[in-house]
Amino acid sequence: MPSFVTILSATAPVFLVMGLGCAMQRRGWLGEELEIGTMRLVLNMFLPCLILTVIPGNPALEKISSAVWTVGTGFFLVLIGFAVALTVGWMVRLKKGDGLRTFTICAGIQNYGYLPIPIIAELFSDDSGPMGLVFVHGIGVEIAMWSVGLLILTRKSGWRSILNGPFVAVFAALIINYTGLYNYIPAVITTAMKMLGQCAIPVSIFMIGATMGGFLKRDVFSDAWRVSFSSVVVRMVLLSAIILILAKFLPMPADLKTLLVIQAAMPSAVFPIMLARMYGGSPSVAIQVVLATAIVSVATSPLLISFGLRWVNGGY
Repeated sequence: MPSFVTILSATAPVFLVMGLGCAMQRRGWLGEELEIGTMRLVLNMFLPCLILTVIPGNPALEKISSAVWTVGTGFFLVLIGFAVALTVGWMVRLKKGDGLRTFTICAGIQNYGYLPIPIIAELFSDDSGPMGLVFVHGIGVEIAMWSVGLLILTRKSGWRSILNGPFVAVFAALIINYTGLYNYIPAVITTAMKMLGQCAIPVSIFMIGATMGGFLKRDVFSDAWRVSFSSVVVRMVLLSAIILILAKFLPMPADLKTLLVIQAAMPSAVFPIMLARMYGGSPSVAIQVVLATAIVSVATSPLLISFGLRWVNGGY
């Protein structure tokens, strides 16, 4: 079981790299064209290569039931997140047209990929199980986001948008895994994919920081207290507790329990900001949610992961 110091050592560099990305963007060293182009490269090449190297042959995905559990938890936990966020939004008197729908989407979805990946890679470098499950778990999250999430925001679903690079790569990787085709892939190809996949984690984290740095240039902090405080309560308290309880008591695979502990400690996802901008939501509310939960998570993530790993695995 990783100690608190080990967990802190794994999480601190992630936020440090994000901070550097934010600083570079604030200094004007990263233009919007470079930012968009780099994220496209991550989405369409680096992440798919990483997925195709960590899923095939992964012992945590030896049984199809493990994949079903992982996708299912990704989907239903986001639905629970939406329900909790919507309820809290009503309680603090957010209204439609005043950011209620955007708050629901942003506070309801944790950062399920870019932030957990480097933390898991550092904490479980000798265990490939949790890393492979990150991407399979993401399928469920993506389905919930582009169906129910977009329905909440616009009353329309966006199923076609699910078919992005990582989503297709996960399905391809699962097919390769359960058919055993990975045993026949030439070593030169797997080596090349590993090299490209290793770029995914640091570049992704750096660019998340850059994206947040770009948002900081805007006046998004006026009347932000209500949204910021409520989002921290939803994401970092209520939903963290729910995820840990489910991980503790549901009869799911051990590697999935470990993954959910990490997910429970994550701040809100960054991508819903883009959803708010593209589909007529309230980008300022989305930015407030992301920034507030990200700032708080710097201090709370190591504590929550340390406690969660012990409690879920019977250490307390």
